[in-house]
Amino acid sequence: MEERVVRIRHPLGLHARPAADFYRKTREFRSRITVRNISRRFSVELPVSPLNLLQLGAAQGHQVLIRAEGEDEREAVTALARLLDQLAAEE
Repeated sequence: MEERVVRIRHPLGLHARPAADFYRKTREFRSRITVRNISRRFSVELPVSPLNLLQLGAAQGHQVLIRAEGEDEREAVTALARLLDQLAAEE
């Protein structure tokens, strides 16, 4: 299992377009990928889906835990964390 905490830097948080980009990126990996907004008190770990990503309520400054389990777990977590940073830089 591989995991990493990433701070959401995008001014609008993990809204529709970044969430869709994130979801598409997860489809490149075979590992089981889950996310959790650890900045929210009662958040739960969710499997990645477009709806679940929006339900995280990840606003700018929130910390999100990305967890992957499987044969390409390390590559998946690294690529997804990098994507969130790139999306913030584009806006």
